[in-house]
Amino acid sequence: MKDQSELAQNIIEIYKKHVRAWTELRGQFLYEKAWLDHFLSLLPDHSTILDLGCASAKPIAAYLIAQGHSVVGVDSSEVMIEMAQENFPEQSWIQADMRQIDLGQKFQGILAWDSFFHLTQEDQRQMFEQFSIFAEQSTVLMFTSEPNHGEAIGNLFGEALYHASLAPEEYKQLLNDHGFQVIKMVAEDAECSGHTVWLAQKV
Repeated sequence: MKDQSELAQNIIEIYKKHVRAWTELRGQFLYEKAWLDHFLSLLPDHSTILDLGCASAKPIAAYLIAQGHSVVGVDSSEVMIEMAQENFPEQSWIQADMRQIDLGQKFQGILAWDSFFHLTQEDQRQMFEQFSIFAEQSTVLMFTSEPNHGEAIGNLFGEALYHASLAPEEYKQLLNDHGFQVIKMVAEDAECSGHTVWLAQKV
């Protein structure tokens, strides 16, 4: 059995391997809609949104685009990016690792939905500096995590799927340290398929 660090490093390869099957499994139902609507309600019209872990752009980025916003999507899977480009060729899609990408651009919204929680705890801590670099004053940040501090192994098509989380208190501190104010947080939201969601804004 691989150790946790090896499993964490294997995430990108798992999604590359099962990209089309995962996309079909994910489907088009937008159970995140209420959270996305709250996120969008805090943005100016025609904002540019950074979607970290954008996958094929459907259904989440598709919804953001339909509301009149522009999306810059980042995903580590070349096939995901190809699918996003096919779906929305007028938007910007970049194959890269969210932990290391330097875009030289700031965004009005930053989204890391069902992606950030695949990073190790230390990489998650480092991501808050990335979030801050991509943010301007009033930028809205939304991400999903696990509800409690720890590591967990899920399953995707028979592959061990790594997840990690910090304690809620540490997320709050990291957000505060990087100039973000928590607007809303719900652990294991029953109205959003059990997701733990953080919504914050740069102040």
